[in-house]
Amino acid sequence: MYTLKIRSKNHTANELRRAIRSNKRAVLRLGSSTPLADIFPGVRDLSNVMEINSIQACKVSGNKTLMKQAFDRAEVRTAEWGEVTAEWDKFPAIIKHNHSSKGNGIYYIADADALTEWLRTHRAENHIIEKYYTYSREYRLHVTKDGCFYTCRKMLRSDAQERWHRHDSNSVWIVEENPQFAKPANWDHIVAECIKALNAVGLDIAAVDIKVQSREANPKFIILETNSAPSLGERTVREYKTKLTAMLNE
Repeated sequence: MYTLKIRSKNHTANELRRAIRSNKRAVLRLGSSTPLADIFPGVRDLSNVMEINSIQACKVSGNKTLMKQAFDRAEVRTAEWGEVTAEWDKFPAIIKHNHSSKGNGIYYIADADALTEWLRTHRAENHIIEKYYTYSREYRLHVTKDGCFYTCRKMLRSDAQERWHRHDSNSVWIVEENPQFAKPANWDHIVAECIKALNAVGLDIAAVDIKVQSREANPKFIILETNSAPSLGERTVREYKTKLTAMLNE
């Protein structure tokens, strides 16, 4: 028996290390680009190693431009986007650094004047701009090609000062069993679109963040991004252990 190798810089993945047994050599990349030869030094034949999340898929998912391009090719339902130029005319908008995470490297652009000011004080390279959607609900779905195996809703704290976007400092996670989760009526459609996003970037397992309208009947929604290295809480770790064990024994 072998132990599933975990490659991640996210300390919340530590609980997965040495926790999952397999009858084959295998590695799970959570945002990692470490080559197999460095993960399994001394192993001559790496052809039978099971890779969960390839290097290329992690690179695509971790770069906003590459991710959006992959979404467009697969016709994933996502926010309108483009390069950051003065010609952009869809406001309000958000500018994101290609490698932004945890609420950092993201800017709210209210109008053309705000865009002009941003361009005066920042370099546009390595950023994208996208239309801002005021949809009031945000969810994270942890998915594989087989479907969603765990999900939470991200809700703003009542005392949140910054309310145009949600991040760890101003939000809390609500599990599906909580009445405030308020599962959208078109949940199956949302899950299918999340799987499409997963496949578009080439990942095997990941978190997919979405925004959903507040209306009850067939609400509109968009895919925000895929995340190959999500933070893992205690409940999330348990769900990943169960799902990864099943994947290793398929």
